[in-house]
Amino acid sequence: MNINATLIVEMLTFLLFTWFVTAVVWPPVIRALEKRRTQIAEGIASADQGRDALNLAQKEGEVLVSQARDQAAGILRAAEARAQVVIDQAMAEAKREAEVIVAQARQELDVQVKAAKRELYAEIAGLALKAAGQVVMEDLDDEKHHKMVNTLVKSWS
Repeated sequence: MNINATLIVEMLTFLLFTWFVTAVVWPPVIRALEKRRTQIAEGIASADQGRDALNLAQKEGEVLVSQARDQAAGILRAAEARAQVVIDQAMAEAKREAEVIVAQARQELDVQVKAAKRELYAEIAGLALKAAGQVVMEDLDDEKHHKMVNTLVKSWS
């Protein structure tokens, strides 16, 4: 055979091979490549969305933690204020009770002082009457003595 015929057969074989590859082999390979490209693009987009969602979740978490801290601080401040109010009320109540106790003690003291004064007046009156009786040399009986003492005590009270 000659080189021209071989060359023409080789060209026809190459064209037939090219047509077969482009018609039968190439489309599934291109579809597979496109499918893979789509999957990679979706994976990248999904990763981007995941990263964005993670960043958003972190920011929301930080906001929630901040709000929780603020709320806890507010509760703590309210509790401290309430505790101070309770302490103030307890101190005021204790002060009122102390004032009542002091007033009662003063009243009791006044009653005891008046009773002691009456006893002293009675004793002084008795001594004065005895002294006056001795001076006058008049002997008083018990009934006259008590009557005079009571009259003097009543006049001094």
